[in-house]
Amino acid sequence: MRLLLKDCEMPEGFRERFITSAYRRAYSTPWECVKSLFYINNESFNVWSHIFTTVFFVMRYSTLLALTQTPHLFDPFTLPLFASAIGTFTLYSTSSMAHLFNSISERGYKICFFFDYAAISLYTFTSAQAVFFYTRPTNTNWIIFEIPSVYMSLAATLSFIATYSTCKTGNKVFKYGNLLRTISCLVAWLNCTLPFIVGVTLCSCHANSSTSCVAFSACNSASVGYYFRHAFCTVVAGLMYSTRLPERLLPGRFDLVGNSHHFMHVFVALSTEFGLKLFEFDIKHKRSWRQREGAWADTTADASFINTVGAAVIVMLINAGIALWFSRSLKSKESVHEK
Repeated sequence: MRLLLKDCEMPEGFRERFITSAYRRAYSTPWECVKSLFYINNESFNVWSHIFTTVFFVMRYSTLLALTQTPHLFDPFTLPLFASAIGTFTLYSTSSMAHLFNSISERGYKICFFFDYAAISLYTFTSAQAVFFYTRPTNTNWIIFEIPSVYMSLAATLSFIATYSTCKTGNKVFKYGNLLRTISCLVAWLNCTLPFIVGVTLCSCHANSSTSCVAFSACNSASVGYYFRHAFCTVVAGLMYSTRLPERLLPGRFDLVGNSHHFMHVFVALSTEFGLKLFEFDIKHKRSWRQREGAWADTTADASFINTVGAAVIVMLINAGIALWFSRSLKSKESVHEK
């Protein structure tokens, strides 16, 4: 029995646009999916790239937690980092599992990516938590930045909308399905970066400035540099996913490596790393800046277990519930698919 098949030998629900070869056998058992880890197929790069990324970020977050030097593990200063870790680990582990087990059935194919979409939306929420508590400006008189529950409610709502819209467009064939899914995630990402953008563009990092609001990032070119790299990688990942380049131009030439989904995995991982460097810079230098500039309010003073880790778990469960709802609505035999 051949391990790899061409697209014409696969049921329509398993086919990817412009990917013509190296498909695993349709209706594989879970054990056969696991064994596919050890031979080259058109999902190998997708699975292994995020397995390695998951391991990498386990080490990165462990190092960052050691840098905080807090008196106890659940100090308010570390809680946003814990929440961010939940979203990051969920994103990359869910993605690797979705790509590994998506050949079980056509219905299972869609279900795998419904939960992948939910994990992406959770990641946008937990990233928003970390950006808010570590980089938000103070003394803005903007309710959204002064009251954590207001910002968290907005971030959670956008996360739910992103999960719903991505599952909705993934459930049926839409001509611009990839673009619509990309836009919904980018909107949630823009809200995630809003505290940093406002702090850099409208505030100052000096106590004697005429500007009323204060932000640590306003006078730090390193923070701005990390943000621009993070934003660049995020936008490139979205463009690659929505345009299906380069495989659209040369179908079949990038089945094993070099297609748009592979590039998206790489750029999303780089985006996560640059975002993490942004938090790392704050963790290393912000406390000394506060002492030098005066007794500014600690942006993590409002952090609690409920509005960080607790909120992340609640948003995770609701997003998973949305994915489950779409999964249960699928017909037992689906033959139409667009990832």
